[in-house]
Amino acid sequence: MSIPPKLGSKSPADLMDQLRLAWRFRGLDVRTIGDVTRLMTMSVVDILDMFFESDQVKTVCALNGLIGTWAGPHEPGTGYVMAHHSIGDVGDGHLGSWGVPEGGMGAVADALRRAAEEHGCEVRTGAPVERITVNDGRVAGVVLAGGEELSAPIVVGAVHPKITFLRQIDAYELPSNFVRDIENWNTRSGVVKINAALDRLPVLTSAPEQRDLSGGVELAHSIAYLERAFEEARSGAPATAPFSDGVVPTVHDSSLAPEGVHIISLFTQWVPHEWADEPHAQELEAYADRVIDGYDALAPGFKASILRRQVIGPYEMEREWGLIGGNIFHGELSADQLFHMRPAPGYADYRTPIRGLYQASSATHGGGGVCGIPGYNAFRQIQRDRRRSGRTGRSPRT
Repeated sequence: MSIPPKLGSKSPADLMDQLRLAWRFRGLDVRTIGDVTRLMTMSVVDILDMFFESDQVKTVCALNGLIGTWAGPHEPGTGYVMAHHSIGDVGDGHLGSWGVPEGGMGAVADALRRAAEEHGCEVRTGAPVERITVNDGRVAGVVLAGGEELSAPIVVGAVHPKITFLRQIDAYELPSNFVRDIENWNTRSGVVKINAALDRLPVLTSAPEQRDLSGGVELAHSIAYLERAFEEARSGAPATAPFSDGVVPTVHDSSLAPEGVHIISLFTQWVPHEWADEPHAQELEAYADRVIDGYDALAPGFKASILRRQVIGPYEMEREWGLIGGNIFHGELSADQLFHMRPAPGYADYRTPIRGLYQASSATHGGGGVCGIPGYNAFRQIQRDRRRSGRTGRSPRT
């Protein structure tokens, strides 16, 4: 929930922000600093090896270090990705808890819309922004795809930074070093999402009495299984035996499907990250077949229970939802792309090189994932800058 300081800046205000950050962590001792260093640099497997012996337990825990990530379980930095998926809560006071929103993720967007409108906002859909207009280094508004121009003294971009800064703004309006950082922003993925409608719940051979499948139905046999899947994709081929993190939300939310029908949502990996450039429709269907066959081996009859299925690869994610590379986090959660580096050195404080233009995408600190932290922190920064401009009579340099 912190606004990252500009580490390395020598300006008095930035130095104060850096000192405040250091003061917050004054209670950390040598041992704790060592633990933090391990968390940020070690692989998820090496961390799990310190605490667990069972390969089954380590395999399930390792999935949190791989979700949405272009890295295998032995890659340095995946330990943090595991932590990233384990430090949130859904408001019940339990760290690391997860929830299934009633009505699906669309219901979350609807709730946000209602809250915004209750506070006087006008929410428009089907109105994509073609260009952000800039006048003498300051944001002036936006131009919609249909040509309509909207003027505004403050604009907040919440889409992928490669869209905001490389497509919606002319490069000459931005510092060359900043443009280079955004061009080199890693946003690989290899994720394939499979949604299926089922005429009955899966029955697991290992636990036939288990009916609550909303907490996770995993297809991941071992650490070696996960490593093979990634190495195949890294070499340019889709995984022969993909892993999958699945949920059945209709166990608790019957509004998502007709009576007697269930929905299973499978988050699977990996295909080559280059598949974001072309559809690969036939190969994706074959890949999905292998995922389904994997589940059928664990829950016989699963394949026969499928009424319809939807397969979404990196190409579709990028074209349909603006997830460049198919990356659900708007950029990889690697150590070089976190905190004061997210999405570029000197611009992790939700400001941008354009005065009045702020960023709150999942590629800023607090992202990725659906947490609201980037938007919350960006709002705090806007409030802070408006107070400062009121005192000085001019807008702060951003």
